[in-house]
Amino acid sequence: MSTVTQNESLELVSAAAAGDSNAQRLLVERLRRRVHSIALSILGSALDAEDTTQAILMEILSSAGTFRGESLLGWADRIAARTAIRHARQRRMRSMQCEVRDDLENIGDASPAPNFDQFPKKMVEYLALLPETRRVAVVLRHVMDYSVEEIAEMTEVSPNTVKDRLLHGRAQLRRLIRRDLSLTRTTGSQQ
Repeated sequence: MSTVTQNESLELVSAAAAGDSNAQRLLVERLRRRVHSIALSILGSALDAEDTTQAILMEILSSAGTFRGESLLGWADRIAARTAIRHARQRRMRSMQCEVRDDLENIGDASPAPNFDQFPKKMVEYLALLPETRRVAVVLRHVMDYSVEEIAEMTEVSPNTVKDRLLHGRAQLRRLIRRDLSLTRTTGSQQ
């Protein structure tokens, strides 16, 4: 993807917007893995991410006419994040209507996170354990590198709310990882 120039991206997306099925197929092929990763990170569920990936790709194709030659990946990332957030909100509303409760534990500890190489699980598994609002904030900030202000605009909350979600989301990730590390050490020493 990095070898594609901005002019090539503009031509590809313009052709896709004009209904060229080969250009649409190529655009989908180039972006599928990336938008799936974004959806999985935000939603935390492989099944939801699959469904949302399809919706994101459809949104990209229907929005192709709005592409003005900026970074193709940045443009697609913004669409992917907004679509995944919208799907997460819809999922949350369905959950609330079904009175499904989130029973995630919240154990306090504020020491620094361990080395990523030592994690007992993949990071996406830990992200899936965070409440949706915290997970979205952490992914948008630390994975996709959006600013607090950009996240506030995308999620329609105040910058202070984003900061609070980031603070508590990072703390919860540290607790979850430490818990698993201590369990791994305990079970490893018993063998």
